[in-house]
Amino acid sequence: MEEPFVLPETAAVLAGIAEQGGPHLADLSATDMRAVYLQMGALFDVPPEAGVRWKDIAGPTCGLRAYFPGEAVAGPVVLYMHGGGWVIGDLETHHPVCSTIAAITGCRVVAADYRMGPEQPFPAGHDDCVAAAEFVLGSPEELEAPVTGLATAGDSAGGNLAYYVAAALGAEKVKAQLLVYPWLDCTAPDHGSYKAFGEGFILDAKLLARFAADYLPGEGDAAGPAASPLLHPLPAALPPAVILTAGLDPLRDQGRAMAGRMAAAGMEVHFMEARGLIHGLATMRAAFPTADRILRRAIGVFSDLVKG
Repeated sequence: MEEPFVLPETAAVLAGIAEQGGPHLADLSATDMRAVYLQMGALFDVPPEAGVRWKDIAGPTCGLRAYFPGEAVAGPVVLYMHGGGWVIGDLETHHPVCSTIAAITGCRVVAADYRMGPEQPFPAGHDDCVAAAEFVLGSPEELEAPVTGLATAGDSAGGNLAYYVAAALGAEKVKAQLLVYPWLDCTAPDHGSYKAFGEGFILDAKLLARFAADYLPGEGDAAGPAASPLLHPLPAALPPAVILTAGLDPLRDQGRAMAGRMAAAGMEVHFMEARGLIHGLATMRAAFPTADRILRRAIGVFSDLVKG
């Protein structure tokens, strides 16, 4: 098999992590995994955007963080769902990327601190995000100006949630969706990128299996339409989408397949792939300058859809 293309910046990060050694992330407790993920962000991510203010607010079922790129004015709001396999990640790990979305789009962004496994398994996180979307659409006073529409965005498991909310509410309520290396098939396919990049690129098959076991413990959960929408027909009235994949990601082919399916259905879909980069690029932009440029470009396209 042909060797995959690896950017020098990616090779340097992978080599540095390999030198550190230590236990596999999937062998740690959920609490310890979360601490490691937070430390990785502090080491590899950029600071939040200057000029974007934020405040934590109470949502109907989970905490939320609202971002304001300037004085609040009536307009659409982006609801962001963080990645982390529905087990790790929080408002802090994705604080910089949410501020970047606010700065580029000029829209308010609301990040959802949804419930996660193993403490709160499926469908808790999915339910929280739909509830958060309905709450935002109700123009709560904490957002300081009327909300005229909604867009969804998320990375990895958060990309799954962004798609789920967009599908649940439909194009009448959701203007656009930004899916960054989304996890769309939780059944551990044994082919394609899932197999080719199943080891050695930080996110691997073992860690994905751990995430699925923690959040999707019920029989049939992993193959259901919420966790694995790629295995089910596209719902009607989906909003337009921007899909960004990473070239060295076990989930790469899932994003590719969803983009192709959307295009075949006549949807507006914009597909981009970060060649030579790994899963997690959205929260490792200090280590991956190329990722920062590509992500900003994808957010720019998403912004056009949100404002269109």
